[in-house]
Amino acid sequence: MSEAKVRERPSGVSQPAVSAAKRSAGATHTGYRREQNEDAFWGDETRGIWVVADGLGGHQAGEIASQTVVEEIQRSSATDRHYEQALRRAHALLIGEENTTTAMGTTAVVVAEDGGYFHIFWVGDSRAYLWTPPAADQDNTHFPHGTLKQLTVDHSYVQMLVDSGAINQEEAASHPNRHVITRCIGGSTNPSLEIDRASFSWSAGQRLVLCSDGLSNEVSEAEICQVLAGNADNQRASELLIAAALDAGGRDNITVQVINSPEDVTPDSENRNSRTPMQATESRQFFPARVTLPLRVATLAIIFSLSAYAAWQLLNG
Repeated sequence: MSEAKVRERPSGVSQPAVSAAKRSAGATHTGYRREQNEDAFWGDETRGIWVVADGLGGHQAGEIASQTVVEEIQRSSATDRHYEQALRRAHALLIGEENTTTAMGTTAVVVAEDGGYFHIFWVGDSRAYLWTPPAADQDNTHFPHGTLKQLTVDHSYVQMLVDSGAINQEEAASHPNRHVITRCIGGSTNPSLEIDRASFSWSAGQRLVLCSDGLSNEVSEAEICQVLAGNADNQRASELLIAAALDAGGRDNITVQVINSPEDVTPDSENRNSRTPMQATESRQFFPARVTLPLRVATLAIIFSLSAYAAWQLLNG
């Protein structure tokens, strides 16, 4: 794998707020076939928020769109932490700036952390992967470099074909229309925006990979695992992943962020997978998954008590 000279950010995109990254790092590259980089990324470890956006529209339109998403996420991280609303604000801004000659749009994947949990919000085909290292006390013959799980589901034409059973995953990887997306921020006159959400819990040693399709379309999951297993430093890992995409052709802008699990997370933490498509009209602040179970139990207890009392009143009435 060759070394790649990568920039920390495309022109006009802020560096992550934490300059001396300990848990996370990222990198981006224009690729070999694009004139400019329309990707954007940003992260703040102290606030537990990261974003990757992949602009659409060509010339400067895509760069403006991806930067708009980053700026709205930055603003929300410093105020209300309503990240779905931040994405909808970006959508409204981009629709308002569209004209008959230029349509600005962008995909985005956002990770918001809350203690031992993290929440993902995404639109389009920018992805989030979760890497789990090989267990020291298990036979890792089949997975010597750990395992990689895609946590997001692409909003794309090819994914629709896969979901319908028309093609399989192997055919999807080489499909001529794999770049066609079915949902984006901006890019149309549709005033509403549908955002998907998923919530998970961290386990010790895990790492998140956020990326634009410049990586996921070029580098296999097995190679991503190999890079992560061999490089504990996230900056180094990010740069080597970009180098792998360049070696595969570098046909698109490439952006990667790698994020470590918190140091104090317990090794046997239960992974709660709660992938839930959000309605276009909904926009609410996220709440930790650990709060919902006790609340439901208490609600059921109250309902049971009221039902028993009503039955007793009926029998003795």
